[in-house]
Amino acid sequence: MDENRIVPSFDDEAKARQKLNRRLVSMTVFLVILAVPVGIAAFRLWHLYAGLNEEQALGEAELKKPQPRPEAYGSLGSIYLEQGRVAEALPLLEKAAAIEAAAKTSTQDSLTLAKAEIEGSEQGVPGASTGTAAAALQQSLALAQGLAVGRQAATYFSAGLFYRELHRKAEALAALQKAVALQPDDWVDEGAGIRYKKSGLSGYYQKMLAAAQMD
Repeated sequence: MDENRIVPSFDDEAKARQKLNRRLVSMTVFLVILAVPVGIAAFRLWHLYAGLNEEQALGEAELKKPQPRPEAYGSLGSIYLEQGRVAEALPLLEKAAAIEAAAKTSTQDSLTLAKAEIEGSEQGVPGASTGTAAAALQQSLALAQGLAVGRQAATYFSAGLFYRELHRKAEALAALQKAVALQPDDWVDEGAGIRYKKSGLSGYYQKMLAAAQMD
């Protein structure tokens, strides 16, 4: 036996065991606390997925009707696009953008069509083109002129980001600069006296403009 070896006493072992137990308890508490937000996030994702499935089924059923509601084209087209089904999304979004152009009450479908055209051209989807994407962006900017200031700013901002994806720097900068000018603070004007604050919105617009200027 090595006489120089230090043999732990009973007290030392007891203290070590207590320390280990405390650490295990702390880890257990941490994992429980961590599991709460993770579980909530998982539930929200499941709920969102279930909601999209339900919306998809409703949209598909609506478009089978002799006279479907106009908004069904944009809704189902957006869902297909999120699912990566670009070829199926394009004709629906083209129809939705045409309806939107006639109604002149929104720019959402025109912007979504631009996104689909960009993604489709990158993937080689037949019929998709960056030229059509640029035309959809021009339509969205024209429609934005008749909307409330907050929606105008959001449209110019989204168009600016899509122009960046198209590598059209001049158009991207012009659109983002317009968005920053229309949204100088975090108060969003929805028209009809409706205003609400979205913290960090103006700063985010400015940040993306600065990034575009660095391209």
